[in-house]
Amino acid sequence: MLNSRKPARRFAVVASLSAGLLLSSALTAAADEPPGTGAETCSLNVICSHTGTGGSSTSTPGTSQGGGDTGGSGPQLCSYHDTQWACYDPERGYFNSDVGCYFRPLDQQPAEGDKAWEGHKPSEGTVYSKVCPQTAGGQDGLQTQFVSNAAGATPVINLTVQAKLLADRMVFPAPKAGLAPKETAVVKAPVWLWAEGMVAPKPSSLTVPGASVTVTAQLDGMTWDFGQGMTVDCATAGTPYDPVYKDAKSPDCGYEFASGSGTRKGGVFTGTVTAHWRAHVVITGPQAKTFDIDMPRGSDLALKVAEVQVLN
Repeated sequence: MLNSRKPARRFAVVASLSAGLLLSSALTAAADEPPGTGAETCSLNVICSHTGTGGSSTSTPGTSQGGGDTGGSGPQLCSYHDTQWACYDPERGYFNSDVGCYFRPLDQQPAEGDKAWEGHKPSEGTVYSKVCPQTAGGQDGLQTQFVSNAAGATPVINLTVQAKLLADRMVFPAPKAGLAPKETAVVKAPVWLWAEGMVAPKPSSLTVPGASVTVTAQLDGMTWDFGQGMTVDCATAGTPYDPVYKDAKSPDCGYEFASGSGTRKGGVFTGTVTAHWRAHVVITGPQAKTFDIDMPRGSDLALKVAEVQVLN
């Protein structure tokens, strides 16, 4: 589980006597700290824990933190030339972001031979109404357009584009780092890492005649990066520390530092924790397909690590 890849925060360790880390002022001193300080004192063999962001919340450059749509809590919006329109209008139908128009199958299809079929037979497709809103506030006059079944052009809406819009509006949480010990870690002593708030947003979907798109959020693990190659990848969000665990190692996400942070700026290791969210897209219908969109979210961290020496 421990690789050389990403982050963490401040904590405190009380290690066992067998590990040579009994936190007694008569026996130990923190070499990286000024006189009068040291690893935070907790009850013997218990790791103190803390939860906090450790800095500003960030997202990977080029990604969106999303809006307030968690999968059905309001009208879904589509975009055309930087102007937003409702993805669905009960009168005009579904919005096509490629051409900036609404399309809706006519309730009463024209008689065979009508010019609206554009020379095709009713068995070859469907006639849609086409309304194109204008950015000035008006709209073009009502038009019709034949859409061929053979071309797989139904629905007219681009569901791949809609999937990306749905994913952008889903709120993928940034990790809130949980660390134990909480104030000062000790070299070669176990550090517990976990992320709180990793609740996946509800699935978001859009249905059109004959097809649909559904976006589901999945967490593919965490990366904790303390800088200078001190990185750990975890398959899960980690296990929160509880005093009942005493000085045991985390079962799924932990780290042990080989050196202290005394020589680093401010006497701390700074880094980031990244939640590897993934938007899983399933499109049904004539253009059925599945694909994933990476939606990473990150937070900054700072952690003090002391080197404890035994005094003779």
